[in-house]
Amino acid sequence: MLAFEGEIWVSSDLILPLGKLLVDQGKIVAIGEGIDIPVGVEVKRYTNGEKILPGFVEPHCHLGLFEEITGIDNLNIKGQIVSLDLVAADHMNFSNIGLFDCALTGGVTTAGILPGSANLVGGIGSVVKLVGSNEVLVRESCLKVSLGENVTKEHGMGRENLREVLFDFFNEKFDVISCMPIRVHCHSKEDILLALELKGKYKLNMILEHLTEGHLLIDEIRESGVKAVTGPFFVGRPKLEMASLDRQLTRKLLVAGVEISFMTDYPSNPPDMLKIALLEVIKNGVPKMKAFDMITLGSARLLGVADRVGSLEVGKDADIVIHSHSPFEYMDRVMEVYEKGVKITWPDIF
Repeated sequence: MLAFEGEIWVSSDLILPLGKLLVDQGKIVAIGEGIDIPVGVEVKRYTNGEKILPGFVEPHCHLGLFEEITGIDNLNIKGQIVSLDLVAADHMNFSNIGLFDCALTGGVTTAGILPGSANLVGGIGSVVKLVGSNEVLVRESCLKVSLGENVTKEHGMGRENLREVLFDFFNEKFDVISCMPIRVHCHSKEDILLALELKGKYKLNMILEHLTEGHLLIDEIRESGVKAVTGPFFVGRPKLEMASLDRQLTRKLLVAGVEISFMTDYPSNPPDMLKIALLEVIKNGVPKMKAFDMITLGSARLLGVADRVGSLEVGKDADIVIHSHSPFEYMDRVMEVYEKGVKITWPDIF
């Protein structure tokens, strides 16, 4: 058993200024301000302004498929515009330093790992623990579909040709893929509308990724019932389809009532940048605690793993991150990371 004492951020709805948390066999078994810690249990006390937080949940990145240092790239199956063969968890290198950087510098313990965006249908995404047990929480969590310039340039096809291939694929494989969320990479207004058309025809559980021109279609997005993941934020306008980028898109979608999170999209942004992206969405109008929820319990719900991670509640995994300050301060740094109650340290890679 292991206990933690200090300011505990249970979730966006509850902070315990003088909290206690008890871990047994990798699970949180008790939490509160008045609970008793059994005699003999090791207690981690934090009394110098530290905050005890749940591990962040990154909804969309490519860690382990694209590797730090080596540059090894397993994001896409070359030459196949449509493929179900790439299951993210099966192709990841869990020992790559990028996963440790994301956790030990960025405070992220769980992530949605998606195939790349060079193919129209890129494969199957997974939800994994980045460090410690490296548990695959959901091996087949979603189908990755990509629209727009990445695909047209890779395969030399126009939007109408891609549309035909896409709808043919869904007609043929609907029974196989309709049971999982469809996550659609899209930037332009035209590609967002194509995604919404696909959702409407097949009644899909859909999540739009990036949706750079989403501010031009707020009503359509809201009425469709899709969820959304915005970002990455620390990029310019490298493609024509991103020319109308709006830094306040996350706030506008939130105000419209869209269920939303935000991403680093590693390697588009460094692996540890989710905590800095948190500050970016706050700067652009998202309330602090709502932004915090978007990368904790909110993103866990979006990934279908809210019963395991995303908040510090009894029965959930003891994925605990000690921060030096409030996560809303730029000076905040990750001090310690625990996955299922086990402290994680940097690997000796050199």
